[in-house]
Amino acid sequence: MGREQELARIEDRLGAASGGAGQVLLLAGEPGVGKSRLAEQAAAVAARLGMRCCWGRATDEEGNPAYWPFRQVLRALEQSEGAQDGPGGGQDRPESGRDRAEGGRDRPTGLVVPDFGAMNEAESRFRLFEDVSGLLAAGAEKDGLLVVLDDLHWADEASLRLLVYLARGAAAARLAVLAIYRDTEIGEPLRRTLAALAGEASVTRVRLTGLAESEVGDLLAGVTGWPSPEPVVGAISRRTRGNPFFVTELARLLGGEQGDEAELPAGVRDAVRGRLDRLSAWCGQVVSAAAVLGSAVDPPALAAAAGWEVAEVLDALDEAAAAGILTTARDARAGGTGSRFGHDLIREAARLEVGTAQRLILHRRMAEHLIGRVDAADRTSEVAFHLLESLPAGDAGLAVAWAERAAEQAMAQLAWEEAAVLYGRAVAVAGDAALSGPDRCRLLLARARAQVRAYDMVEARRSLLAAVDLAREAGDARTVGEAAMIMEGVSDFVWDDVGAALYAEALAGIPEQDSVLRARLLAQYAVSHAWSSPGEAETRSAEALAMAERVGDRRAVKEALRARQLARSGPDGVTDRLALGDRMLAMGEADRDDDAVLWGRLWRFDALAQLGRLDRAEAELAPIDVVARRLRSPLTRWHALRCRAAMALARGRFDDAVVLGEQALELSRRAGHEGALVPSHAFAMILRTLTGSSGEPIDAPDPVNPGIVVVPAVWALFLVAAGRREEAGQIYRSLPPFTSSVPPFLLVSVLAMITELAAEFGDRETAARTYPAMMPYADLFACGGAGVITIYGSMRLPLGRAAATLGRLDDAVRHLRAAAEVNERAGTPPMAAFARYELARALARRRRPGDRDEAAALAESAGAAAGELGMAPLRASCAELARSLSGRVAGPLTRREDEIAALVSQGLTSRQIAAAAHIAERTVENHVQHILVKLGFTNRAQIAAWVAAGRPRRPEGAGSE
Repeated sequence: MGREQELARIEDRLGAASGGAGQVLLLAGEPGVGKSRLAEQAAAVAARLGMRCCWGRATDEEGNPAYWPFRQVLRALEQSEGAQDGPGGGQDRPESGRDRAEGGRDRPTGLVVPDFGAMNEAESRFRLFEDVSGLLAAGAEKDGLLVVLDDLHWADEASLRLLVYLARGAAAARLAVLAIYRDTEIGEPLRRTLAALAGEASVTRVRLTGLAESEVGDLLAGVTGWPSPEPVVGAISRRTRGNPFFVTELARLLGGEQGDEAELPAGVRDAVRGRLDRLSAWCGQVVSAAAVLGSAVDPPALAAAAGWEVAEVLDALDEAAAAGILTTARDARAGGTGSRFGHDLIREAARLEVGTAQRLILHRRMAEHLIGRVDAADRTSEVAFHLLESLPAGDAGLAVAWAERAAEQAMAQLAWEEAAVLYGRAVAVAGDAALSGPDRCRLLLARARAQVRAYDMVEARRSLLAAVDLAREAGDARTVGEAAMIMEGVSDFVWDDVGAALYAEALAGIPEQDSVLRARLLAQYAVSHAWSSPGEAETRSAEALAMAERVGDRRAVKEALRARQLARSGPDGVTDRLALGDRMLAMGEADRDDDAVLWGRLWRFDALAQLGRLDRAEAELAPIDVVARRLRSPLTRWHALRCRAAMALARGRFDDAVVLGEQALELSRRAGHEGALVPSHAFAMILRTLTGSSGEPIDAPDPVNPGIVVVPAVWALFLVAAGRREEAGQIYRSLPPFTSSVPPFLLVSVLAMITELAAEFGDRETAARTYPAMMPYADLFACGGAGVITIYGSMRLPLGRAAATLGRLDDAVRHLRAAAEVNERAGTPPMAAFARYELARALARRRRPGDRDEAAALAESAGAAAGELGMAPLRASCAELARSLSGRVAGPLTRREDEIAALVSQGLTSRQIAAAAHIAERTVENHVQHILVKLGFTNRAQIAAWVAAGRPRRPEGAGSE
């Protein structure tokens, strides 16, 4: 009723899926709005099209195992195939991961991670998703298949990730997935899932809202059997906002009453209680007990938990089903097992009818019943849930043991988010269980591992530090070290100092002889000092690698290789880093270790980018994407995104760079990971600087690490491009000396940015320092040596800028001409355009025969390229330079520049001009540089002569040969 448009839309999408164009439909609305009813209608449409339909439903109980909705779907699919094939049928169905692992089909159907032997957990998760996708695609191949996933707002995060995977690969299958969720209860995992699905062409969103008042009247009439007066309809419509479930419940309570005398209850809870009150006392007692234990009702288990006879329970459930409180096993949504509450609001109201003490007893007895079953090992999550819910009356030690067992199972299934929650609940009751310090420490470390895998860095840090406190109390230096190493492979400004102290503490507390633990700790100690003490990082990383090789532990060798990579992250170590990447990649492929493969690929990308071999660096992107997808970690996804974003910017694909940069920034924000958030924020500023694009305002960056000059330098360049020169100048003048504050991996990038700012503000003193510092790296590209965020092109460009600032115009022209050629050859159009523009400026100032004409041509060429690329600031600068060189304007000087020119003509120094004009001396130097470029002069004497000549439109000698 009132859902004709939505149903027509769904029917159209199902028709497309039946024809071979896979579809995902997202059906949203508040509780009771009619989502399930519309899903049943969709299933009927699918049946008319000849498609099979399988249902899976999430619940809000923590006792359900990971991937619970998909377990139900696969069970239903297997049963439907068996029914189609008849006795002995189903032999042609696809072999599942569990079939491979167990070698047969005589076992309960379920979704479990296959045992792939030596393969790591991330690869197993990828294979798991492939298995499920293959099973559903095969099931859809003949007649088509509709998969309904109900109550997605309660689904575990592993199931949500699997849904995204299916959506991205469903286009070529005769498969439709109808995912139903309450849009009033969207948690962060579902929010991320919806965002991930937003750009998929196969995804259609359908949102149900309340019925119109006329439709409410029709529904009331259908339920009560008589037309309701308009005042009653209006009142119910306002109270319920057209929610069909609320309308129906209130209509049932109206009974035979009509008109204004019909009393409306204060809330829906009262309406639900009214329905429950109509049950017999025995039935109400059984329903309330069932509501405590879960949404699905298992009669034997319920009877065991409550101490009742199964036959009596079944009688009561029949009465509840007849009253519409429960749906029976014949309902497709029940998945073929027992009964289920018809609506969660009914179950919630019924659960409140049971006192606290009785609820605790029911949970304890249910746990005891499940533990005694032969399939208890497959029900660890359910057992843990009931034991935890039985506290404080239940056995806390037993609850912790089963929660830990369930968490380990979730980790094995790659459901890291679920594992973190279970470990957290175990930790929370560890005190009641009288666990020892080492046992609590073990639980905290396990939780931290799960949180790192789930990319929840804030909570991971808290878990680690709590574990460290316990280890210290026990005087256990080994555990302190093991705790700190959980953050291995994660660069985090917030953690670095803490981690360094922990590594040092652990090293001081363990024997000095060679060992795997000592080698690993030395490696992490070196990593933690890569920023602050490069010499210490160099020494310790070499020591770690030598020890790891002596003890023959491949994991320790890999960690030491990472330490060496960071220790050699400066521009002097670029060829070493390329070799380290090759070695790590080879070890990862030999060990089938995707983490090592990813690091090897990332190191190669960084080194090749700094060597200027952009084509080879770009060739690494596809393999990086493949392994990142297999790892299924948000952190690895961030690395893949930052590499693609950097390459898109270098190639001038700014629209792609914006999308990729925003995705990387959002990932880092959600994780609370400063090591990813700071560079992602810097990338956004750099992109805005290059394109001049508008958008959401960018705030000044927080001083996360004041010693790192790169972030404020990026901010100053952004302000210059935004026309906020005074603010930019203040930041520039406050920067610490770059020689004392720049980590090696950022050296060439910072030199390039500082030089650009020095040129902007006419700072000859700084240019005189950066020029010789950059000369050894003239043949490299300006980018980071570890974790490339942007690729600024050939270092010849900042060298040319520095030389021009110093007035060494011949050197400037030589460097800039080389920069334009190198950048063009490497395939970075934005940097080639910048080089041509800077070359044009230098030639205009040098004024040798032919220089001015070449400068004009270069300015036109650079401006055209900037226009095609969408680099508005550079295009405007090129246009201004071209106008100046053509002589179409007298200068063209701004009012302030004209004032400065007049003061120069009086023979005043920059300091005297600054005092007279009430501006900074550096600002005066900047204005003088601009005047020289615009007028085509090389010194102040020419400015004075031009002013004395009355400021002619075309300065004497300008452009002449």
